[in-house]
Amino acid sequence: MGTSGVTITQGNRKSRALGADQAHSSGVSLVLGIGIFAHNEEARLRDTLQSLSRQDLLTQAARLGVCIEITVVANGCTDRTAGVAGQACAEIFADFAGVSAGTVELEAAGKSNAWNEYVHRIAAPEADFLCFMDADIAFVGENALRVMLETLRQSAAADACVDTILKDLAFLSSKNTLQTLSLAVSELTRAGAPKLAGSLYILRGSVARRLWLPIGLLVEDGFLKALLTTDRFTAAEKNTRIVRAVDAAHTFEAERRLLQIFRHEKRLATGTAQNILLFDYLRNQIACGSAKDGCELIRFLNETDPDWLRALTLEGIKNLGWRMLPLELLKLPLLQLQELPANRRRRHLIPCVLRCLFNAVVLAGTYLDLRSGKLRW
Repeated sequence: MGTSGVTITQGNRKSRALGADQAHSSGVSLVLGIGIFAHNEEARLRDTLQSLSRQDLLTQAARLGVCIEITVVANGCTDRTAGVAGQACAEIFADFAGVSAGTVELEAAGKSNAWNEYVHRIAAPEADFLCFMDADIAFVGENALRVMLETLRQSAAADACVDTILKDLAFLSSKNTLQTLSLAVSELTRAGAPKLAGSLYILRGSVARRLWLPIGLLVEDGFLKALLTTDRFTAAEKNTRIVRAVDAAHTFEAERRLLQIFRHEKRLATGTAQNILLFDYLRNQIACGSAKDGCELIRFLNETDPDWLRALTLEGIKNLGWRMLPLELLKLPLLQLQELPANRRRRHLIPCVLRCLFNAVVLAGTYLDLRSGKLRW
């Protein structure tokens, strides 16, 4: 992988020399790294940074004894994302005691590659916790990040903390039928055990530094959840490794049009199919002694053949055909409906049925994409 193709824009990173690298030795009780992944987000990035700057964990960092290092990881951008990020970091966080901010620009696009670079080459190696954010979200309230961090610190069995993810549609004064259905489906999705949404989560630093993501991964949050809950595919799934901060939330901009939603869901379904194939491959390799854990093998394959995942996926399509599809999506809405309290199930019955039908159409489109080898969006 290496660090070739990396450009660093300072922002107010000049304070780092007195920040994360010497934090523990200078009386700081906790070091937090915040990585913000941005691909062509010049239009929305500044708003996200403004929302972050209102979090009390940042405004009171010095009083709380927290050293915070913010890094915007601009990957494969063809717009002004990196420049906007550098200027915004310098302006917004200039007077924040205990907080530094800057930008790293990567030539290669792709969130999984950007994740690896951030964790293993960019973030302060002594960070106690690492927060991962998308560049197009907004926090709900001013204490969401602090609540998430405190929840993880107090949960000894957990390696990751998530919040509640809300579509921006929820805050519209009036909603059309499609938007109402979209929100109802989102409520179904939130039922059950905590799920890891890639738009915002916090990991223990020591845990994050043991993980590697495959280059070219389509749905990194689902794969990351599997890594965490199975301890890198070496143990049975244990959902208690992810905890939810019930009083924290953030919003993202939801797709508005049916065609946009369909394309987005196809990408997720294709990524899920890729993940299932990858899970089986890694477990089989560990079982036969090729690696002691999944991440050891992923790191080796990334460094020796960056296109290995695409080749594995295409081989899976050739051998499995439609059997590679995540067919559990057909009944997933029904299972999620059962997890809701009994007094709320009737209200979500119609959205549940419509979601099942929609998933069937998505799977058909996913199959056509897989057959054509469409693995990049």
